[in-house]
Amino acid sequence: MLKERQINPDKVDWQYINDFRHENGIEEHKDTTQKGSKILYEYINAGWNISEPNSKLVDFDGFKSDTSEIELKIRELQKERYKVQSTKIELNRLNRQESRFELFYDNIKDSIQSFPTPHFEYNIDCVNSNNREYVLSLADIHAGSKFKSENNEYSMEICEQRFAKLFNDMVSYIQKNDINKLKIIGLGDDIQGILRVSDLQLNETSVVEATVFVSKLIASFLNDLSNHTYIEYYHVPTANHSQSRNLGTKASELASEDLEYVIGNYIKDLLVNNDRVTVNFNFGHEYITVPIFDFNAIAMHGHQVNSIQNALKDLSMLHRKFYDYLFLAHFHSSTEMTVGEGSTNDTEVLVCPSFIGSCPYSDKIMKGAKASCKVFVFDEINGHVGTDKIILN
Repeated sequence: MLKERQINPDKVDWQYINDFRHENGIEEHKDTTQKGSKILYEYINAGWNISEPNSKLVDFDGFKSDTSEIELKIRELQKERYKVQSTKIELNRLNRQESRFELFYDNIKDSIQSFPTPHFEYNIDCVNSNNREYVLSLADIHAGSKFKSENNEYSMEICEQRFAKLFNDMVSYIQKNDINKLKIIGLGDDIQGILRVSDLQLNETSVVEATVFVSKLIASFLNDLSNHTYIEYYHVPTANHSQSRNLGTKASELASEDLEYVIGNYIKDLLVNNDRVTVNFNFGHEYITVPIFDFNAIAMHGHQVNSIQNALKDLSMLHRKFYDYLFLAHFHSSTEMTVGEGSTNDTEVLVCPSFIGSCPYSDKIMKGAKASCKVFVFDEINGHVGTDKIILN
């Protein structure tokens, strides 16, 4: 006979139960007894009627319904968790991009020494005496490129020479027109970059060296010119040739990886001590606004534009703001296109010429243009009323 054992109500003695089953002719391991009993216990708690072995759960449909509702709530909670995770992933991606650029810029920032403020020879007021605004375009410099075409030749040395010529011509222009404040728009493609393998045949130096070279060149030009007039410099945030197309990425696929960010900040740091030059940029966007009297003007490099004819209308619709003027570069030849009419002025797209000029590719498609910059003249009432071109080659 099986010896009697005291059963602890708080702890089931499975060996005792197993011995009892053994005496009744049931041979099984103690673990098997324990597992089976636990399953029976779960069924009983779920509402199983043990007096009717073939019966279903007492409230089986209600049990299923409750289970379905719980599962739905679990799914909803999972969805909300995935939404939060997706938001965090995107935020982390943006933070990584910004941090990468800040780290890259911080690494070279210590080596930047600001230019000495020039000894100002001219005492100038901050308002043009003829009540007009003057805007100089500075577009498509493509520093680092070296080539010789039918009507043009270019290199880093020639790039410096053209800045010297532009400086001399602008000093004469400023004095002739009594300009006390000049606005200059840097419209991008300041370096040749490496968009494709063929660019390696045009570049006479590395992208990094070209970036430093053109930044100092522009800053030096602004610094020297500020001896003759106050300058407001506007630097477009993005361009195509200054993009860093890493790991075989396509155009604008990594749009934030753009060296215009470095060039713009480099220029600003070099001129930090010169209170006659104000450097403006709008990084994080594709455009920068340029205040001209009460007119709304916007500037972009131009690689984002599919139709010059519709660009001003499309931008006004996108930003829910009426723009009077759009400054573009990228196309390497100049066009002044009237696309609408305001109350006292025409609304225009002003495509600016390139600093680099024609190249072997433009010769091939027979669409070359002289290397040049333009000065756009604005009247307070009638807006854009005149243009002067400065030929550089």
